[in-house]
Amino acid sequence: MKSYKYSKVAIAVLTAGALASCSENAWNNRLPGFEEENDKPIADVQRLDYTLTAADYKAIADNSANKALAGDEFASQLAAVGTAGCFSAEITPAKYAPAFMNSTSFKYFTLSTGSAINLTYNIQKSAPEAVTAAIGAQRYTVSKDDYSSEVWESSDDYITAFAPSHPAADYIPTLLEDHLDPDANPYAVVTYNQVDMDPVFGTIGAGGDEEGPAGPQDVLASTFGDGTLDPWTVETILKPEAIAAVWTADSYGYAKANSYKDGALAADAWLISPVVDLTSFTDASLSFDHVYNKFPSVEFAKEHCTLNVRVAGQTEWTTLEIPVITDNTSWTMVNSGSVDLAAFEGKKIQVGFHYTALDGESGTWEVKNFVLTATKAAPKAPARAAAFEVPAKAVNAVYYYNGSDWAPAPSDYIVLNPGEYANMGQTYANLSTNEPYLSIYLNGLYPYAAEGAKKYVLWLHYAGGTTAYDCSEYVFGADGWKYNNYVETETSQFVNINGGWVYDPSITLTLPAGRGQELSTQYFQACVDWVYENICVPLGDTSIKSGKFYVTSYGNNEYYSGTSAYQGNLDLRPDKAREQYPAGYEGMTDDEIVALEKERFLNEVMPGALAKLHPNIKPEEGIDVTVTINFAVYTGTTSEYTAVWKVTGPATFEPVSCTWD
Repeated sequence: MKSYKYSKVAIAVLTAGALASCSENAWNNRLPGFEEENDKPIADVQRLDYTLTAADYKAIADNSANKALAGDEFASQLAAVGTAGCFSAEITPAKYAPAFMNSTSFKYFTLSTGSAINLTYNIQKSAPEAVTAAIGAQRYTVSKDDYSSEVWESSDDYITAFAPSHPAADYIPTLLEDHLDPDANPYAVVTYNQVDMDPVFGTIGAGGDEEGPAGPQDVLASTFGDGTLDPWTVETILKPEAIAAVWTADSYGYAKANSYKDGALAADAWLISPVVDLTSFTDASLSFDHVYNKFPSVEFAKEHCTLNVRVAGQTEWTTLEIPVITDNTSWTMVNSGSVDLAAFEGKKIQVGFHYTALDGESGTWEVKNFVLTATKAAPKAPARAAAFEVPAKAVNAVYYYNGSDWAPAPSDYIVLNPGEYANMGQTYANLSTNEPYLSIYLNGLYPYAAEGAKKYVLWLHYAGGTTAYDCSEYVFGADGWKYNNYVETETSQFVNINGGWVYDPSITLTLPAGRGQELSTQYFQACVDWVYENICVPLGDTSIKSGKFYVTSYGNNEYYSGTSAYQGNLDLRPDKAREQYPAGYEGMTDDEIVALEKERFLNEVMPGALAKLHPNIKPEEGIDVTVTINFAVYTGTTSEYTAVWKVTGPATFEPVSCTWD
């Protein structure tokens, strides 16, 4: 986590500035927004530092003025400030801190015009593209047909898994090319089965069987009781051309399709079974328990809630008659009766529950206890022996589209495997939050990672009734793997103008002349140090107190630009400059020496000192960020001047004006 804070020097600057504002050299009184003290009989002008607390973030989120400012568009983001304890890209401190600071919830709300506060706060930055690109990754499950036709290239000798002789990486890119559009998301999570040993295929004698004994059997059965619909999906080769929605898995073990009533949503939802191979079966039929609810009539239900079956190779779904259908409001399920599938024997089919609801006439259809029964025909010839089955493990892998092909994602990207959600104590294969689960998971998986190592973890995130892949960044450090939530600490200046707090990153300082002035000593010594390091050392100097070049033997004043930390001013006496380092001003007049020192002070020396004292100051969009310094010049007598620098880059300063011109 980066930390953006003013240095101790800057804190001293602001504190000393407050003291100076009460003296006869209180330059701030002449600047916009600062009034003469005698115009305000009672005033409390302070410059201080303050760090927001958890209670402050809650007050910012609850502030009525902030709620009005956020409106409906950013209401949820404002509320998140109170719970997360940080600002965000939408709810910035510049816009939303002032209303809080002007309220009684802020302990310094009574400070007067001219006050300034360095406010330290947390702000959540945008996640890097490495993370955002993987959020919402596509999903693909390798199907039985993929294994038989694409992987093992055999209708007989295959297993529904990858194996050492048929590695997943050799086939998945082609499968994704055929089934996924990279424009939808360049990342994909692929689910497949993996075995550690190659299968052994063979034949058996006459009368043997390929897939179990002859006779009646349940070819496909599902209770939908595990809280999911897999492998009942729409991601199959036989799916309809256009699907508006899919069914959901009910927590009570039903497959369910519904829509809102009175025209709020017209539904056209599908739930499609895996491919069922009836090529060696007879007497095929199916049945299921179901209930229609909230339909206006039985006739409507029959017309708009249909069961369809399509045979491989056909272009249209065939609608079948359901023997038993009821119009019911008590959620009592009835059995459909036996639905004859004789017309499809000897073919490969899929069963599709197709729910349609007309606009304004909608309801719910629930299904469970689905059974497709058929009679296995006795083989007429020796059958192939079943493959030697070895335990298969369900695996997830991350792939990404590199611009021309699908390929395994870089090793920094990992994804939770299906079984790992259960290991984390989850009832369903998802998480509602990534912590504390993923840090514990990574600490167990990669306990000896290198310092600073990163992992981008893809995990199924359940929120708002839907589940999609999220991506979280983790970084390994001394305390193990930690979630990077992109929250950084920053400090910004707010000033009180006309009785109200406003964001103002600009800085105004008064450097009083004289010995022992802490603020002046800090700034002018930084100037002397800069001259020694950047001018004298290149000339061959080895000690700031050598007195050989521009810096005097005291090490606290210089005559390259005239700054004196000892006297707290600029000494622009040309004879003193010439006396200190004659070679630097040989052949120059007094006026030329003074002009050169002024130019160096504005363009080199003070910008160099400011870069050290304010390393975190930077430009702000839509705001001219400036540093204004009131200072004294000694030429035999003391005169007072004001110089202004504009912040043009991080810790980069460009002179704007000086009153000695």
